[in-house]
Amino acid sequence: MERRRLLQLLTFGGGSVAIGAGLYTFRAAVASEDGAKWGYVGNSAPEHWGDLSADYKACKTGIQQSPIDLHSAVDADLATIEINYQPIPLSILNNGHTIQVDAAKGNTIRLDGEEFELLQFHFHHPSEHTVERNPYPMELHLVHANAQGELAVLGVFMQEGEENLALNPVWQAMPPRKTKSQKVPGAKVDLAQLLPKEREMYRYFGSLTTPPCSEIVKWVVYQTPIQVSSAQVAQFKNIFPLNARPTQVVRRRFILE
Repeated sequence: MERRRLLQLLTFGGGSVAIGAGLYTFRAAVASEDGAKWGYVGNSAPEHWGDLSADYKACKTGIQQSPIDLHSAVDADLATIEINYQPIPLSILNNGHTIQVDAAKGNTIRLDGEEFELLQFHFHHPSEHTVERNPYPMELHLVHANAQGELAVLGVFMQEGEENLALNPVWQAMPPRKTKSQKVPGAKVDLAQLLPKEREMYRYFGSLTTPPCSEIVKWVVYQTPIQVSSAQVAQFKNIFPLNARPTQVVRRRFILE
């Protein structure tokens, strides 16, 4: 498939959704603490998100929602993503939905000719994306924004195996209850070590996987997982037994690999 057409397909649905700085910012795209309460079980579970608030209606009516099952991907000559990551001081919080690490400025990726800055990364159990209907134990999301407030998220599957030493500082500081962001003196996270060495990927256009489910995300999901120990999975699962949205309908979107 011709590269220009591929970029069009990955740029907010081939132009079908026009998003600029005047319409969306990252803050506007993410549910505020004052918004309707949502979760993963009971009356606040994902199937009810679209009914909890008018602000969350995209969770119910959106046509480019995430996560999705990754299958029947189109083989494409995708450009390499330029990644400029440095070790960052550890600033961590439990926001009631996941464990999140806030990123220091200056960590960027270049995707489709645009620079996106890393804002934060967080985790889901089990994985939100699946491959041929098969989930992984966990998934890491690294969330980036460009100057217009458009988002690019790198998704990394997490598979049980050897202990992940790069994640140890996060796991050692992981708050078991909801907290505000707190800096951990002397602790750092080597961001580059959170990505798999093999960089084959899936790409598609979609949404946030949490309310308000805004459809403003360029998704990159790496095919090769990173390893974490069963103890690391169990520690996260003890805090968040379930914090993954079910897969959504792909509809007419292209999944590229």
